[in-house]
Amino acid sequence: MSSNVHAVSSGLGFRNDIVMLMNMLWRELVFGGHLFAIGSVSVVMACCIMFMIPVSWDILFVTYLMFYAIYLYDYTQGASSDEATNSSRAKYLLCKNKSKCTVIISSTVFFTIMIFFTSFTITAIGIAILVLGLLYGSHFKKLTKKIPAFKNVFVSIVWAFMAIFAFVYYSLPITYGAMMLALFVFIRMMNIQILFDVRDMEGDRKDGLLTVPAILGDRKYPFILRLINIVSIIFMLECVVMGILPAFTLAIIPMFYYAVSYINRVVRSRKEYTSYVFAAFEPIMWSIFIFAGKYVAMLSVF
Repeated sequence: MSSNVHAVSSGLGFRNDIVMLMNMLWRELVFGGHLFAIGSVSVVMACCIMFMIPVSWDILFVTYLMFYAIYLYDYTQGASSDEATNSSRAKYLLCKNKSKCTVIISSTVFFTIMIFFTSFTITAIGIAILVLGLLYGSHFKKLTKKIPAFKNVFVSIVWAFMAIFAFVYYSLPITYGAMMLALFVFIRMMNIQILFDVRDMEGDRKDGLLTVPAILGDRKYPFILRLINIVSIIFMLECVVMGILPAFTLAIIPMFYYAVSYINRVVRSRKEYTSYVFAAFEPIMWSIFIFAGKYVAMLSVF
């Protein structure tokens, strides 16, 4: 009898350990900067899939390290002020004393790989993106007090550049199609960045930041989010119809319905954190849908 009880308690203990481990990994993924780092890799992958650019491990690794360092540093720097709007992430990061050390290590590994695997010009471009990203919270974000939506535009431009990063990294001529993909990424990231500002609306108003939700208020910002979503659909369709982007790119269209879902959730309750997690997952899904679309297109040929 006692052996059976011991076996059951051991089984429950093992299950609890697994749950705790999964919870820890999930918190690290969401709060530690990994989610957007994976999203940046997804943008590079989407570009390579669409324009048939061979992918090597180093471009994926440096892309991940670059955005991981940028977002972890930004989250760590803003942890204290985030307690009111994102208390879970703030508490997690304030307990992680190693965050700044991790940023330094990631940046160093990034710099080392760039030096050994790329040219001086590409290394300089990569380091410039990293430095601009690290200075965002301490310097560029403050410009939003003077220039409306500046931080949204700044972050979206950095993300848009990743759509042509593979061309730059491999010293390939940048095509018109790649520029249109970059513009599409810019539009989508503007939507996501404005959505994240909804959560910080009160704090941004106190700090004097001229974000879109802070300016328009609760009644008007949903219209802007839905408008940008529709514009991105029309833009993508037009690029495919004109032959600028391949037809299998239309496989990404379900993402627009996905966006409607998380936008509506935020409109109903802007304090529900899972809605923002869904938004953060969107860039990761771009390359998955595009790869699936290309795979189906290849099968249809045969």
